[in-house]
Amino acid sequence: MDLPYQASDDVHVLPANLTLPGLGVLPINAFLLMAEQPVLVDTGLGVDADEFVAAVGSVIDPREIRWLWLTHDDADHTGNIARIMELAPNARLVTHGFAALRMSTWWPVPMDRVHAIRPGDDLHVGDRTLTAVAPPLFDNPMSIGALDRSTGALFSVDAFGAILPEPTQSASDVPPEALAGGMLGWALSDSPWVHLTEPAGFGQVLDRVRRIQPRRIFSSHLPAADGTSLEEFLTVLQQVPAAEPDIPPDAEQFAQMVEALTADQRAGVPVPRTAVEPQPSPAGQARQG
Repeated sequence: MDLPYQASDDVHVLPANLTLPGLGVLPINAFLLMAEQPVLVDTGLGVDADEFVAAVGSVIDPREIRWLWLTHDDADHTGNIARIMELAPNARLVTHGFAALRMSTWWPVPMDRVHAIRPGDDLHVGDRTLTAVAPPLFDNPMSIGALDRSTGALFSVDAFGAILPEPTQSASDVPPEALAGGMLGWALSDSPWVHLTEPAGFGQVLDRVRRIQPRRIFSSHLPAADGTSLEEFLTVLQQVPAAEPDIPPDAEQFAQMVEALTADQRAGVPVPRTAVEPQPSPAGQARQG
């Protein structure tokens, strides 16, 4: 896991980066929205459990979290969900109702703390309202993003994700060609169903996002982006239905990827991870004490 960073006045990013040998890195983000009733969006990777909890604690005392918005129940979003729900006893779990039911097959979901939500629903978090939105691309039909009505921040789940040359804290730091190529590659691999759609129908889906006109874009798999990048992002996604389908690695190719990764590790090539474990903020230490 990488060090948390503040991407706007009220949004902290809790980032990790998954190394894909020969391809680049895939950002994997959770977010803390510092509303009057604080909201944690997703819970990181299970392999980063202690680091993730420390990262949350460096921003806020977990007991102050009031809402845990789970965008969907994939492993890279649910890695520390049980632990966070324990550390944040006042938090309610906001997610697709069927996602809560499906998760109950692998951990004891406290159903009395689940707030089921679907696209179009509003969630009031004290000083603002979050509206549930369906992302234009997804790898899980239970995916639900959020639009902060007060700031225009769009939490877009997997949509607008990209495989990048290296980790960064801002999408604007990535060369445009690399960003477009990485975004197209991610969309093709993460949402292969899009090849079954009619271009006109998919264009209408993108138009719905265009009408939102977000001022900030927080994707689970992209560094924080300014809303002025939206049209560029939509132009990339418009290409997806007609692009060549993604072909995953076969056994031999995957073995080569693993060998490249282990060779880098043996050679001491840094793999994107946190260099220094984040410490709780002074306020958090006072509350915990």
